[in-house]
Amino acid sequence: MEKADTTYVKAYTLANRFEADVVADALEREDIPFWIRTFEDTAYDGLFVTQKGWGDVMVPGQYFHKALRIIYSLVKDSPTRGLYEYPEEVDPILWDTLEKLDPDDVCKRALATYREKEYDYILPFLSGSLRIVPSERLIVQERKLPFDSVDFETALIALNYLINASPTEPSRKWVGEKDLPGGFVFFQGPHQLPTRPLADMYQLYPQDVIRAVDVLGGRQIQMDHGNLTFVVNVFPRVPVMLIFWKGDEEFEPQMAFRFDATITLHLPVLDQVFAMTYVLYRHIKAALEQEE
Repeated sequence: MEKADTTYVKAYTLANRFEADVVADALEREDIPFWIRTFEDTAYDGLFVTQKGWGDVMVPGQYFHKALRIIYSLVKDSPTRGLYEYPEEVDPILWDTLEKLDPDDVCKRALATYREKEYDYILPFLSGSLRIVPSERLIVQERKLPFDSVDFETALIALNYLINASPTEPSRKWVGEKDLPGGFVFFQGPHQLPTRPLADMYQLYPQDVIRAVDVLGGRQIQMDHGNLTFVVNVFPRVPVMLIFWKGDEEFEPQMAFRFDATITLHLPVLDQVFAMTYVLYRHIKAALEQEE
């Protein structure tokens, strides 16, 4: 496909030619302009340099998020890799946007702290915190958690939270993912939440799950439904409820997420809510494994 007269950005690094064919076919069917820059054809200062992967998928900036969703649905279950792995791969526009914002306003909205000498934000995150340095495009854990690295999804939701957070207190009205605007259509197929692996964890290791969620700052609450219910603050204004049901001879174990009705004021795109649930799942899994 020929390049259009517009600014193209990297949407994905391809692992091999087969993956390139699959991704190209999916983007063509969705009428998304793209071109593939293969590494074997890419020169740097007159020298050909070996790079990780096979090539980059380039799309116009305005198609970045749509292309990301389509590619993620194709490769998220790949046994060898995920869509993105590193925080450096987030859209640079997010960093540019955050850097231009007034730190006092960001902190008031997001309940974060800005340190003028270090030029960084400290954002409470689960039972730990993240150090975010816009000028260096850097995100690290300030207070360590069992899952002690910052991955792409964590960077994605942290930056979007700082940029978009509203100075609105949680309503304590809990809704399911399909009750969110557009959620009934979005949260299907490739966008199913990680409820099954969490339900299996609770069925097999109930006490370890209780301790794992406690390590992450979750608090157990009493509800009329479910065998076990926690509320975890992912970010200061983003509480998430986790409800577990044990299985028996008649029913399989189940798990459900519930979100405060204000969540889209802070994470306005459903991709961000989806990513947040997988971040939480990874941290629970890491905390549980630490208990073993």
